[in-house]
Amino acid sequence: MRIVFTANPLPGHIVPMVPLMRAAVAAGHRVALVTGADAAPFVHAEASPDVEVLSAGPPTLEGMADMQRATGASPATAPRPDTIAEYFAVRRVVATVDDAVGAARAWRPDVVVSESLDHIGPYIAAALGVPFLRHTFGPERPAPVRSAIEAATARLAAERDVVLPPVIAWIDLYPGFLEAPGTVRPGRRIPVRPTAHGRIGADVALPPAAGAAPARPSVLLTMGTVFTSGRLLDRMVASIEAAGLPVDLVVTAVDGVGTGPSSSDSPVRIRTVGFRPLAELLTGVDAVVTVGGAGTVLGALVAGVPMVVMPLGADHPVNAARAEAAGAAVVVDGPEAVGPALRHVLTTPDLGRSARAAADRIRALPPVEVALAEVEQVVAAATRESV
Repeated sequence: MRIVFTANPLPGHIVPMVPLMRAAVAAGHRVALVTGADAAPFVHAEASPDVEVLSAGPPTLEGMADMQRATGASPATAPRPDTIAEYFAVRRVVATVDDAVGAARAWRPDVVVSESLDHIGPYIAAALGVPFLRHTFGPERPAPVRSAIEAATARLAAERDVVLPPVIAWIDLYPGFLEAPGTVRPGRRIPVRPTAHGRIGADVALPPAAGAAPARPSVLLTMGTVFTSGRLLDRMVASIEAAGLPVDLVVTAVDGVGTGPSSSDSPVRIRTVGFRPLAELLTGVDAVVTVGGAGTVLGALVAGVPMVVMPLGADHPVNAARAEAAGAAVVVDGPEAVGPALRHVLTTPDLGRSARAAADRIRALPPVEVALAEVEQVVAAATRESV
């Protein structure tokens, strides 16, 4: 089978599909990813060198900057339902779809799998007449966001005179038990056990800091790969120091954004590291401080690690709310509240117990190989019906 995945060219949108890509390659399928050219090095290093990258469309932050200049708002500055829908379902499609369809047509896929905020995949599936599946990476979005995206999608499809295909199945990375009560999750769901992102072949633990005392709690502080801010990191670290917490703090720094070493009299020992797969960073960690990216929050739950979450934008508030509802996180509204919240997380056993209970339930979900087998069956059935 020839499987083409489609994704916005952002790590947080690509990484959730990496386990299925790797499993498909291992099973002998041909795999390609339609995304921005700037994501190709990341895909080959973090997914597999056997995943072919079909380049189409501008980098996401460049596209959002263009929207900001043209309209005065974008999802990066005003993550409202209307701006989210306008960028992902309209502007990115207009800028990308013709090149994407052309590249996919030349590659000849049997099926299209799109991450849940990618709206290029449906046009490829429509143009080539192949089955279309979606791949989730977080909880269901609030109803106003879903409605805005549906309306924008329908409007653009009508303008382009395209009948978009139905979703024949959702490859569902987000555990149903974590969703808000009453959430409607429509369509056929293929559950798959989420995992924290690891390197190809094995998850290698972060080397221990020289002279680290094993009795000290270990804390990961990460803003992910998009919402990076040295000033905010410094304020979060300062809050942890002000709380008098004797912790070993690993701080992720992307593209030079980060924080300096703590003062000699600080109870906090800081290590700053560059990009590493989350599975490595979570090894031996007692707590995570995050802004609430879907991958980080779900990865911490997979590892059974409680969190402090300080949402900044995008889907952060929804991810934070679900982790808090699971009893595994404390949500704060600013960097000065991080230190006191972290003290509460480290001294409240119930938070750790709830995180570990969530991890136990996640481990009971089907592994990616089982999900891939169901995908194969669904695609085969849909293909037979279309003949």
